[in-house]
Amino acid sequence: MKGVPQIPPLDHLEYMRFALSQAQYSPSKPTNFRVGAVLVDEESNQILSTGYTLELPGNTHAEQCALRKYSAAKNVTEEAVGLVLPIQTVLYTTMEPCQSRSVGNLPCVDRILRTLSSHSRGIKTVYIGVKEPNTFIAANAGQSKLEKAGIVCVHVHGLEEEILRTATAGHQVFSISEDTGTIASGIKQTKIPPSGSPPETNDDVDTRCLIWWTLYDLLMLPLAGSDLGIENTNIKAATGVTLDEHQKTLVGSILDLFAGRPSLKKLALWDDDGVFEDPITIATGRKQFEPQWYGLQSAFSEIERLHHEVVSAGNPIGMDLKTRYVTKGINKEQTIASRINIFYDKDTGKITKVQDKWDGELPDSTIKNAFRNLNSVSVPKMVSVPKNDQEDAQRGNQ
Repeated sequence: MKGVPQIPPLDHLEYMRFALSQAQYSPSKPTNFRVGAVLVDEESNQILSTGYTLELPGNTHAEQCALRKYSAAKNVTEEAVGLVLPIQTVLYTTMEPCQSRSVGNLPCVDRILRTLSSHSRGIKTVYIGVKEPNTFIAANAGQSKLEKAGIVCVHVHGLEEEILRTATAGHQVFSISEDTGTIASGIKQTKIPPSGSPPETNDDVDTRCLIWWTLYDLLMLPLAGSDLGIENTNIKAATGVTLDEHQKTLVGSILDLFAGRPSLKKLALWDDDGVFEDPITIATGRKQFEPQWYGLQSAFSEIERLHHEVVSAGNPIGMDLKTRYVTKGINKEQTIASRINIFYDKDTGKITKVQDKWDGELPDSTIKNAFRNLNSVSVPKMVSVPKNDQEDAQRGNQ
């Protein structure tokens, strides 16, 4: 464990400060919060384990890392870690535990609940630094779920601003000029009150954080398209159909994908459990749908969008699309008219499903075989997805 201090018994603020020091080891990324967690045996005042976001391989959370490290030290599986935890084990975490995760990842709330056993062991008290902002998950109900299961949740006041500053390091935020009303983007910095200012109350901090995150949520979506490198920004809509800015971003990204212009940033708009479906393919999950889009570049020498029009701004978003494809090697050409339905999660804003319904008969055999090769089984074996943005850029993707 890194930098374990001597902390007086039941000094919740100092334990939370130590959890915050763990969070500061986490890499600064725009796609996650930097969170720290500490497992403590309150009876002996012993620190059992620590964790921070992305400490262990994979998309790991702080609480997950702390529990996994302790289970490894006790030579038990993480599922059985509750059986070896001291009876008075408590958890300090700088941010409310998550109650929703991407596919294959158990939420931290469920990991905590799993520690409870018939032997009176497990985590029964969780000390929390701040509630989770709505950046990635709308209205996280982690604390509520814990309390409903009988776990006591205690808000440790005093470090809210520093916790949020650490958690959001690397996130893009926006400022509004009081003189001109213009919006500027940059990397989040927290304004520190000048020396001699009256001390802030917890209500002051909570109110300012709420205002900041509300502004962040309102401004992030309209500017997301430019940050994602979306090329198709001139969205055509039928008379009477009006898209909001986030819907325009989703439609623009889908038009890019159908044009053979994928990128990891654009595909980050998809839920990990997302589905792509057309008459001959059903690709479920990121490992299947990402290769489908990168595979278009391998299958066709030319992809030309002839027409598009958004016909419905609901959920799903409906769009008519006509595209000309030329098969690589044999130069066989085919035009396909489609109705595209884009489903998205109203809370997270992420794409959950895209249906590509071809109008009329399936294409002739040559084109059909080219598409058939882009199926959920064979494509992931044949098409490699870039590992990072740098590799993506080297391939010429935005």
